[in-house]
Amino acid sequence: MKPLALTLLLLLAVAGCNRYKSPPAPVELRHYPLDNMEGVRAVTGVQLDTDISSDGRGALRIDAKEPMTVPLFEVTGLDLDNATLLYQAILQSEGLDGKAYLEMWVRFPGKGEFFSRGLDQAVTGSMSWKTTTIPFFLKAGEKPDLVRLNVVVQGKGRVWVDDILLLRSPLPSR
Repeated sequence: MKPLALTLLLLLAVAGCNRYKSPPAPVELRHYPLDNMEGVRAVTGVQLDTDISSDGRGALRIDAKEPMTVPLFEVTGLDLDNATLLYQAILQSEGLDGKAYLEMWVRFPGKGEFFSRGLDQAVTGSMSWKTTTIPFFLKAGEKPDLVRLNVVVQGKGRVWVDDILLLRSPLPSR
């Protein structure tokens, strides 16, 4: 093959590859490893479990005697809009008669609070560690001033929560 033809073929191949780039990786905004109780808002029905965790360094254990919403963290000072806000955590359950899932409340000044729930990613019964992620889509100009991260337990039983991340990702392409 002639050098000019080879060069053109190589340029076309590179240009074609650049057109289909994978989306950028999410950016970490906050990380709560739950190796201690620092910043956890819940005061009853929860404790640090240093024996059972997804990473060997501790996890938050929820002992639910009835349905409950467990307030974990409140996040302020986020300067973002026109993005996907992702709440990710690792959950495990034992003897859970019902289900448990992530819940995120996002507050906008003058507009109120709106939520996202991971009903489709719930843990139930006795399940091993499962990474769950729920999104909240922020349009251009939608700037939250507060984000609340919760776990909802609908039923009775034990749930562990570990390694919480709040991430920012681009909005999905349409």
